[in-house]
Amino acid sequence: MIFIGLLSATSSQAQTCCSAGAPISNLLDINNAASKTFSLQLNYEYKSINRLIDNSTTLTNDPRTRFGQNASLKLDYSFNERFAISTLLPLVHQSRATLSESQSSVGLGDLTIVGQYKFLDRDFLILNAGLGVKLATGVSDHRSISQIILSPDMQSGSGSTDYIFRLSGSRSNFLTALLNSTFSFAYKLNNANSSFASTPTFPGRNFAFGDEALAIIGFNYQHIASNGFWVPDVNFKYRWTDANIEQQTDAPNSGGYWLSIPIGLSYVPSEKLSIRAFTEIPIFQKLNGLQITTDYTVGFQLNYTFKTDNDIL
Repeated sequence: MIFIGLLSATSSQAQTCCSAGAPISNLLDINNAASKTFSLQLNYEYKSINRLIDNSTTLTNDPRTRFGQNASLKLDYSFNERFAISTLLPLVHQSRATLSESQSSVGLGDLTIVGQYKFLDRDFLILNAGLGVKLATGVSDHRSISQIILSPDMQSGSGSTDYIFRLSGSRSNFLTALLNSTFSFAYKLNNANSSFASTPTFPGRNFAFGDEALAIIGFNYQHIASNGFWVPDVNFKYRWTDANIEQQTDAPNSGGYWLSIPIGLSYVPSEKLSIRAFTEIPIFQKLNGLQITTDYTVGFQLNYTFKTDNDIL
């Protein structure tokens, strides 16, 4: 059961920087493992955010450059074969520059906690439902060198408590032996930070990132080698976000639709360990107004799984 959980985890992928306005991530997937099983996952991701889009048209000669990085630590625990819980905490670094200035921020992001219930396990098909909360634990008051508050999308945390609803599943031996299919759908309900950019003399302003939905369908194949398993995977991801809300008004140049293809390769040398490298390539965006968005993502994941009633080493 632990080995099956490791293999199913190889089809998950990190979507983006875990920053305040970042999309929800498939890192929220929880392995379907045996009872009393821990899974410790370390994730790193680099995102180049240098594609300037006007609705669906890509523009050139943009003087701005931007990138994001995050390292996140994720801990899952399966109470039994039905119930599991996951916690995720990121460390976020963001940077952007224009011809006249540069800005950067580094800090802890918001803590996310998700519970999962497996309500179907039959004939190679597994279905899960999950509920989660993202707590306002991250830094949300980063300032520039001149002490001007950075924009909400440059903050490590959102300053709001948000809620996540998920459905996920997997189908092993899909069409042929060793080929597996996975899917997930998540909706994130974002609340407002009512005191963004507050100071001792200013109560701050009301800001909320738009609600968000993310749907992913993926396929992975388990190639048996003499020293373990090699598992290539390909995924198709569709993301939608509503417009941001500032002072109870829709913010211009925010929200839209994204379609991308994450691709990864995992090495599974044992039942306890898996290592995955991945990239994500956007293939279509239809955005509201003028926005800068991601042109590519690369990263890796290291996952270690163990049962509490077994020797960890």
